[in-house]
Amino acid sequence: MILVSMFPNEIRDIIANDKRKLLVRKDKYLPKVISLFKKARSFPVWYVDDYVIPDTRNEHITFYYASNPSEIFHPKCLFLSIVSDDDQRYVIRSLEMEYKKTPDSKPIVLPQIHSYTSHFLKRYNERFLHKNGITADEIAGLFLINNGLPLIIKLNEDIKMNFEKYGEFNTHGIKADGGFCFASMGVFHDKTKVDEKESMLIKYNTFVSNNEMSDIQKKAIDEVCNETLMRHYSEFIEKV
Repeated sequence: MILVSMFPNEIRDIIANDKRKLLVRKDKYLPKVISLFKKARSFPVWYVDDYVIPDTRNEHITFYYASNPSEIFHPKCLFLSIVSDDDQRYVIRSLEMEYKKTPDSKPIVLPQIHSYTSHFLKRYNERFLHKNGITADEIAGLFLINNGLPLIIKLNEDIKMNFEKYGEFNTHGIKADGGFCFASMGVFHDKTKVDEKESMLIKYNTFVSNNEMSDIQKKAIDEVCNETLMRHYSEFIEKV
């Protein structure tokens, strides 16, 4: 079982080691998914395969999605995983993205774990999807289908208006389809391991729809996103 107490690098390694088994299972289940999708009377349609690997008890999700009939035989496929502690369950995904500690430092590829809390998924459904009777795993899959690679931005005072409503400890955010994700972020280094690279954990805490935010907040989010994109271009792309 993957636990909250593990370092992001440890979680990343577990997911990487389990990937082969997940790909084998995908090949096995894809015909079943296609058969189900062929019977669909409306689209989009999706299917969640929740699988616990017997020898490790690690839990993973394969999310299949077809937005229209042309995608039935080649549905989109997302691999997610589950992290647990005593009373919380998080849906997570593992990414690797470039990161700079300071504007003058060299960019490094930093492993990232993006963690979606139960509260975040509940709010995303309540405030954007508006779908009754779907599970947290389905909500997570639909969130990632609707949102590509995340652009993480720092919160400023205009974005943090009414911060009591969104959570006092949010430090970062991610603009999403239909709203904004308030999140907290930390960089970790397992000092017990030699040459262990740093890794990043982004915890998605809550989702606020565009309708709930003031014009000042939305304008501030757009401005910071544009500034972040321009900085990313100048630091990571333009110099290549």
